[in-house]
Amino acid sequence: MFNIKSASENSIIIYFGDQMSPALIEKISFYCQLLTDKLADIIIDVVPSYTSLLISYRLNLINQQDMCDRVEKYLLSHDIDTVESSSKLIEIPVYYDFEVGLDLEELLSEKQLSLEEFIAIHSSKEYLVYAIGFSPAFAFLGEVDQRIRKNRLPSPRIQIPAGSVGIADNQTAVYPINSSGGWNIIGRSPLDFSLDNPDNLKRFAVGGSIRFVPIDKDKYLALGGIL
Repeated sequence: MFNIKSASENSIIIYFGDQMSPALIEKISFYCQLLTDKLADIIIDVVPSYTSLLISYRLNLINQQDMCDRVEKYLLSHDIDTVESSSKLIEIPVYYDFEVGLDLEELLSEKQLSLEEFIAIHSSKEYLVYAIGFSPAFAFLGEVDQRIRKNRLPSPRIQIPAGSVGIADNQTAVYPINSSGGWNIIGRSPLDFSLDNPDNLKRFAVGGSIRFVPIDKDKYLALGGIL
């Protein structure tokens, strides 16, 4: 089921549900690619999110009613259940340690976990990309194991180093650039996620899978990590 609504003069939003879930994200990812391909001649942008898909289009080429009709036709005529997933697993190396994990010590104390236990929990699963936002190449990943979930910081930090890995509620993420933020910082990746490399704009996609791979300090530095 879906619901198409007007979002502005030249954009519509398609709601596929009201609560985020892996199955819903898989559906949104599928229809995002489908509509991008089918409507390439008239769309400006397609933005997937937790439960919806926002499409902006060229008003000089199509009116809103015709746009809605075309979108509805494609949604009804293509069944996601008959398509095999083509998403790739992306592995991200992470150095988990107190010298880069600004909130790691407090989190371990609160959850009564050893560092080794925490690393095993955080790196043991594949995370689904639920949304892209906040800054370019910032992927919201879920869902974090209940044992290590932690609310956002009461006050955000002014500066968080690029590559920092954080947890906020049931999500985890990597800060691609130096920026402010209120997530609990638990480690750091040596990889460059900035727009100095324009390929990073396409590194993550909604519906993709991420796994964090623990590395030690020597490996972190060898891969270009900065302390």
